[in-house]
Amino acid sequence: MGNESFGRYISVIYRHLQILLNNRLNSYGVGSGQYIFISAIYKNQGISQKDLTKLIKIDRATTAKALLKLEQNGYVDRIKDKDDKRYHKLYLTKKGIDFIPILDEIQNDLTNILSEGMDPDEYSKTIKSLELIFNNVQNSVSLLKNE
Repeated sequence: MGNESFGRYISVIYRHLQILLNNRLNSYGVGSGQYIFISAIYKNQGISQKDLTKLIKIDRATTAKALLKLEQNGYVDRIKDKDDKRYHKLYLTKKGIDFIPILDEIQNDLTNILSEGMDPDEYSKTIKSLELIFNNVQNSVSLLKNE
């Protein structure tokens, strides 16, 4: 293994990607940390906040903050669960659903920017490597939490 640091590349890529995302999302009143919630709720209409947190693998406080902002901006509705009043089910509003094709286009554009110059085999191998890196870091974090 060389001296190159995955962490440095991942950190710089993340920061630059946030700049590109915010540039594309700002005019819609959506932050770079919120679009993932819109996408996940769209695919899982009626999901609970707790299940959404698990699905996205983001902490509860971040989820709550993002959902509040998305609700205030008219993208998400929280509906009390009929069976258990302590919980809310999450749904996209019409505005949220209408935003999905725009979000898909933004994500496709950014994927094209990130993968420019890669052939399909390189793209596939990169995705597999990123999945491996993600699983490694997630397992390490889980071990920390269990200590």
